[in-house]
Amino acid sequence: MIVKAEFGVRSKEELVVQPFSSKVSRTALIQASESYRKAAESNEPLKPFRVTALRTERGVLYSRGQGFVKLFPDVQYTFSATSIQEDFTEELLSKPAFSFEIYGKKLLCELLKLEVVNHLDVSAQESRLYKVNFLTPTLLQFPRPRLKRKKNRYILFPYPPVMFSSLAQHWNRYFSPPVSRATGTRALYFFREVDYSLSPVTVRYDEGFVRGFVGWVLYSLEARKGSKLRADVRRLLAYANYVGVGKSRSVGFGEVIVKETS
Repeated sequence: MIVKAEFGVRSKEELVVQPFSSKVSRTALIQASESYRKAAESNEPLKPFRVTALRTERGVLYSRGQGFVKLFPDVQYTFSATSIQEDFTEELLSKPAFSFEIYGKKLLCELLKLEVVNHLDVSAQESRLYKVNFLTPTLLQFPRPRLKRKKNRYILFPYPPVMFSSLAQHWNRYFSPPVSRATGTRALYFFREVDYSLSPVTVRYDEGFVRGFVGWVLYSLEARKGSKLRADVRRLLAYANYVGVGKSRSVGFGEVIVKETS
């Protein structure tokens, strides 16, 4: 089961927050969900939660470079949270509205929408073309070689093998049947780029900076119709809408919207 919730956040005062605004989202969710609090404190990889950055009708709130983000009074900001844990639903319904504090200011948060889906029903609609919109800096990297230096090295283009590997690892951690055929270099041949518009972007996070990319890519799915390979790809594409893509997706990086297109 996959649970996706959308929240609204309002501040009564003007408030300056960190450059990547998911700090506010995560602070709010800790007040609403004990299971999320425990997961957030854990060092385990591939967490069963994903929390997005704040957004308005104009887009996601994050600052490029060294700037900060400012929240204005009585403006509704929204964010979403996805969980693989069943008790998440009960936690949210028991506390649909609450207040929380951050940076010495009190904010109000309320549950706006709750979606519960069976993971076996997760699949993108049949199409030849799929457009993947990367809303927040996406951090993808190839498998690390065995080197003493372990600094992350993120790529600035969403190559299908890397993207599908990221999604399959998360899916296989929590669900079955496992997805295996959609990964590897074969993805370069059955999921091909048709057009794209991407930009590299550097964002300050905690005490450092991360560099990823935002934008969109139009892909053509050329796996045989009715094949397990094609079904696996459609499943992973739909799953990306719930959990995001790449490293640090649990805190809002790699947020994507995948849509079928003609």
